[in-house]
Amino acid sequence: MQVFYHPCQQAGAIIPNMMTHRVVFRMTKAGALVLSSLIGLVIFTACTPSGGGPTLPAPESTASPQPAVATKSMPTPVASGMKVIYGDLQVVMNQAEITNSYLTEYGSMRVPPNGMKFLWIHIGLVNLGKSLHNLPAPEHFSVLNNSTEFKPIYGHRKGHLDYLTMTTNLVGGQAVDAWLRFDIPAALELKDLMFAFLPESTQVSVGFSASNYPAGDHPIYLWMCVP
Repeated sequence: MQVFYHPCQQAGAIIPNMMTHRVVFRMTKAGALVLSSLIGLVIFTACTPSGGGPTLPAPESTASPQPAVATKSMPTPVASGMKVIYGDLQVVMNQAEITNSYLTEYGSMRVPPNGMKFLWIHIGLVNLGKSLHNLPAPEHFSVLNNSTEFKPIYGHRKGHLDYLTMTTNLVGGQAVDAWLRFDIPAALELKDLMFAFLPESTQVSVGFSASNYPAGDHPIYLWMCVP
């Protein structure tokens, strides 16, 4: 191997020049790698908040708007004898009557169940149109005591046409009148009761909602039972 002497070195010190060059070159790469790693670590540490990962701002909590609750009341009942018109049908409650017994059309006397008595409602209907009109089914009539609803049943009272026995149609211009029987608690009086005609439903709506009708989504017509 060829040996070179540096002018500033003593004659006894022999340095392999190529080896020295390689060692210096390798040390320079290692230093640059370490320095680059340190710089990257400093930058990452500066950009990362304490607690681990990046933190996003929490969304603001907003309460969902609640729908407005429609508050509606029952329509004001009219007096007996007042007529209402629904489509081509005119309806009137003529009279309300309470009895503790009655004579049937078969000649027998009937008494109510224990703790009950009979309520009789006399109604009149007129077909104001020219075409055939169906009679309202019996379930479209009710008697109300506050939130309690009573439905009609067969009566067959002598001298009183039972509405439940009538045919289902009215010809144009035809007028009819008949009676509806209800069984009510004995403690109730006429002043405690209202008669209802429900042309589009079979039960008084208790869940009121926004509509053109005063009680729920269906029309309701009320009469006072007391004269």
